[in-house]
Amino acid sequence: MPESKHILQRWPPLQAGGLFLLLYGASAWLGMRLTPPGEHFSAIWPPSGVLLTALLLARGRHWPALLAAALVLEPLASAPGHWPTPGTLLLSADNALEALVGAFLLRRYVGLRPALRRMRDVLGLLGLTVLLCPIISATPGATILALYGKVAWVDWWRQWRVFWVGDAMGVLLVAPLLLSWGAEDTARWSRRRGVELGVLLLALVLTVNLAFQWAPAIPSPHHPLPYAAFPFILWAALRFEARGTTLALLALAAVSVAHTLQGHGPFALAASDTLEATSAAATTASLLFLQSFLAAVGCSGLLLASAVSEQGRAREKSERLNAELSQSLRELAATQRELVRRERMAAVGELSASVAHEVRNPLAVIANSVAALIRLSRPEANSTAWELLGVMGEEVERLDLLVNGLLDFARPLSPRLLFQPLGPVVEGALDSALRSENRPGPFLVTRALDPELPEAPLDAQLLHRALNNLFLNALQAMPQGGTLQVGLGHAESSEGPPQAVITITDTGTGISPEVMRRLFEPFFTTKALGTGLGLAIVRGIIEAHHGQVAVKSTPGEGTTFTIHLPLTAEAPHELPRETLRDERRA
Repeated sequence: MPESKHILQRWPPLQAGGLFLLLYGASAWLGMRLTPPGEHFSAIWPPSGVLLTALLLARGRHWPALLAAALVLEPLASAPGHWPTPGTLLLSADNALEALVGAFLLRRYVGLRPALRRMRDVLGLLGLTVLLCPIISATPGATILALYGKVAWVDWWRQWRVFWVGDAMGVLLVAPLLLSWGAEDTARWSRRRGVELGVLLLALVLTVNLAFQWAPAIPSPHHPLPYAAFPFILWAALRFEARGTTLALLALAAVSVAHTLQGHGPFALAASDTLEATSAAATTASLLFLQSFLAAVGCSGLLLASAVSEQGRAREKSERLNAELSQSLRELAATQRELVRRERMAAVGELSASVAHEVRNPLAVIANSVAALIRLSRPEANSTAWELLGVMGEEVERLDLLVNGLLDFARPLSPRLLFQPLGPVVEGALDSALRSENRPGPFLVTRALDPELPEAPLDAQLLHRALNNLFLNALQAMPQGGTLQVGLGHAESSEGPPQAVITITDTGTGISPEVMRRLFEPFFTTKALGTGLGLAIVRGIIEAHHGQVAVKSTPGEGTTFTIHLPLTAEAPHELPRETLRDERRA
């Protein structure tokens, strides 16, 4: 038996079985109470809807147990204190067959979803289990009564019609209610919506009650008062979809059936108003008369509710797709900007390499010439010639520093990643920065290095250079002294390999938001003698290690650089761990 993932509910078997026995027994008892004395069939048979719902919500392997329970329970609940007879068992089996065929068709050909939020679900439920399947049950049911002599063959058509209408209305009123409220894929309502639904049901009950009390003495289905219920059904369908509509239909059916059984309202027929010989038959005819009204209202409400649900789901899907499209466009724009930036940087790198190569040789000639002039002319100290030659030497050194920076920026980074401890690299870069930087003010350096950190794949020389640059920037940001905090730890990532985290925090002047946006941009600097290539080179080195560098800063409070480096090899050209260790030992 097919088991649709949209239908199956994950209820505990014992709890679900007990609930089914309770609902099925109670609905069979109610169905018999709605049967006028002397009549054989009820014009409303709720057990048909209960059994159909149970089969739809249960797994295929549980169907035999449900059918067997219904087969025995229906005659016991219908006639308390009496043992089932072959005739009652046949009628019970007939009703079980109707539910079995209906559940099979809805699962196999409709793929019914219990929430009834699709038009095909409602149409399938109405067409297959309300119109078609009761025929399967009514035909043998009326025939069994005639064969057992309970009814005359001339009365077969009337009994068939009562049987068919009773099962059809039982499915229409009960199955949608249980399916929609038993579905697990429906959202919870707010308290305000719950109060609104309560007001709706109360107003519906009061209105229908007054309409049936004020109805004319002469029965007429065309009297306008009963149709005062339509606005409430529309309200329920538009605001509460299938769940609210089924509750409203149940309330409407309860009030209208109660009045009709008492002989009130436009659908109550007396024996003189019909061709029936007894008052019980007239009551049954009255209920059949009422069912046409309830069927019209119920089908209209359920179809409207499903249409509203489909429209809402289409709107939600459209909004979700629009949000995804907007996000994709933003990502595409960011990718395009990054691609343009990389292409521009590649062009700048090529130009820088060419310029640096062409400038380096003339610089060397100028530097040698200045040194020769100083050696040959031996100008007096503090003389004009001495000062001019000194300026020329300083400018040559500055240009040489710029050329070297351009070459470093343009040179492609291909680090040779070897598994080795990260702590000594951090310590070495920090010590180198502390030795090379003049410290006019007092500095406090704190270290928090994890000694248990595993080895990481890295190029010690390149990483030393990047960290040294960051340490120098941090020290230069504190001209009057301050605190430099260095951290090295381990971070687990749910979406990738474990990472080592290096943090460098200073208590300097901080970085303004305008500068932060261009911080890693090549040739951008706020230093008078800077080249603007230091942080660009740092980011290139970190990214070559398959890591990331981020910065947070508050003007006037300080700056924190955070570096994430993977602790496992990611690049395909990296050597296995054993090979790398052997090579390092060699």
